Amino acid sequence: MAQIPNLDNSPINIKSMREQSQRDLLKILKDIRGKKCLVIEPKLGGSLSLIIQTSILKEHGVELRHLSAESVQTECTKVVYLVRPQCDLMKIISSHVHNDISKGLQREYYIYFVPRRQVQCEKILEDEKVHNLMTIGEYALYVIPFDEDILSFELDLAYKECQVDGDTDSLWHIAKAIHKLESSFGIIPNVRAKGKASVLVADILNRMQTEEPVNSLDMTVPEVNTLILIDREVDMVTPMCSQLTYEGLLDEFLHINNGAVELDTSVMGVQQEGKKMKVPLNSSDKLFKEIRDLNFEVVVQVLRQKATSMKQDYTEMTTTNQTVSELKDFVKKLNSLPEMTRHINLAQHLSTFTSKPSFLAKLDMEHTMVEAQSYDICFEYIEEMIHKQEPLVNVLRLLILFSVTNSGLPKKHFDYLRRELLHSYGFEHMATLNNLEKAGLFKKQEAKSNWQMIKNTLQLVVEDTNTANPNDIAYVFSGYAPLSVRIIHHAVRSGWRPMEAVWKLLPGPQMETKRGSVPSNQSFESLQGATIDKIADGRRSLVLVVFIGGVTFAEISALRFLSAQEGMAYDVIIATTKIVNGHTLAETFLDTFG
Repeated sequence: MAQIPNLDNSPINIKSMREQSQRDLLKILKDIRGKKCLVIEPKLGGSLSLIIQTSILKEHGVELRHLSAESVQTECTKVVYLVRPQCDLMKIISSHVHNDISKGLQREYYIYFVPRRQVQCEKILEDEKVHNLMTIGEYALYVIPFDEDILSFELDLAYKECQVDGDTDSLWHIAKAIHKLESSFGIIPNVRAKGKASVLVADILNRMQTEEPVNSLDMTVPEVNTLILIDREVDMVTPMCSQLTYEGLLDEFLHINNGAVELDTSVMGVQQEGKKMKVPLNSSDKLFKEIRDLNFEVVVQVLRQKATSMKQDYTEMTTTNQTVSELKDFVKKLNSLPEMTRHINLAQHLSTFTSKPSFLAKLDMEHTMVEAQSYDICFEYIEEMIHKQEPLVNVLRLLILFSVTNSGLPKKHFDYLRRELLHSYGFEHMATLNNLEKAGLFKKQEAKSNWQMIKNTLQLVVEDTNTANPNDIAYVFSGYAPLSVRIIHHAVRSGWRPMEAVWKLLPGPQMETKRGSVPSNQSFESLQGATIDKIADGRRSLVLVVFIGGVTFAEISALRFLSAQEGMAYDVIIATTKIVNGHTLAETFLDTFG
């Protein structure tokens, strides 16, 4: 099955965006005549695998290499580097050039920055005396379609950069990506933002519209009706909880990377000693599309039912005379056998993790922390994890959840856990703890926590959640409704105003604006907070939800669930700086002195 997802069923023409990105890259390569060696930074290579197949690049006379410290081994005289603007990569490229010169190799060098060139990178090339040997350009890849309703800006460190380093470059990138979307699909008339970074992005977007206007006259009705921007900082509880949807658990335990998981062939029932294989996970796989958003408990039942049904059909085939149309139906079912086998193997593998007592104990502890009722039990659990020297990221994940739901820890407990962490994991991790403190994720308590009020007002804890026939988004965490999705639901339906008192308890400001031309018969005031369920011609309206700092698969599932409910007359497209889980998010704060 192709790793590149089929985007035919997307609510807007995302496929055309991907095709434009393909054309842009091929134009860059065609303009460099003759055979060339394309050297791609590995991280970028993963993203490009969702844009263009390597076979297409090879058809254009391109040799492919991954960028590494080793010199580029190729007969080609033209070397094209495709990289993100990072200073460390400039030093590697400079060392390649120096190495070639020392060997007397004569080559033409090209650097294409993704998505745009940066002064500090070119300064390094000048300092290394190689800038004058380079032809420099840009490959403006701002958005990567991951699936029919998921776009990623692939800004891995956006949250940490904004919260800890005070670096807001990523916010310009996000605004630019949205502005590019608007040039294809029209100016988005309603914008609602929550959080410091989100309000800034909305502001940059408006400035871009003033400086490089999108012509709204070309389209009578914009394809996207509302833009919701939300900072990850507004809800750091959700990503720290273990996701319990099928796709969420696959990410938690096997780490989904660029729409695929990589695992031992033995897991998938293929006997090739020590070999790994990539298993694509996107909506082109019809069975995956059906089960990805279900709670994992239910997935096991669904797969069992499908397997039983297939077995019964086979028995009937071999014991009774079948009509031609019945035979045809059976063969059609057989076509789905590879998908069935794939997901039965994956589910069986996941079960080895989810049935462990340690995982179940961790789930219990997360629920206890979310309910914020048994402070001492939670404190002792984390203390014990530190003393057992469990992996640092696992400890930090629960520590962040504990600290955020309590608005920090009393000074005595904060100092004690900090000291124990440094004793157990090494004093070089002081930098990690400083990062977490700066981001407000592990800090001293300065005021009473308002988590209880937020939790109760927004009904975040739902007792007796029915995971098989859910009637609330809480099914994605078996009883906890993601705060971010509750916020988005309110923002879409009625804007910020009706529940302003609650939003003020959460980090960062909120704002809503109207853009483009406001119909003359409606005042700006009456449009603020107006419901956006229907648009003029009766089509379902479309909401673009942008998570700044990352989104989890469980939140994506919850948004899909909301959109599918009766009475919800809107479709949702989700854009994010990165698809994350508690582990990958906590990891971005890891840092060591020395």
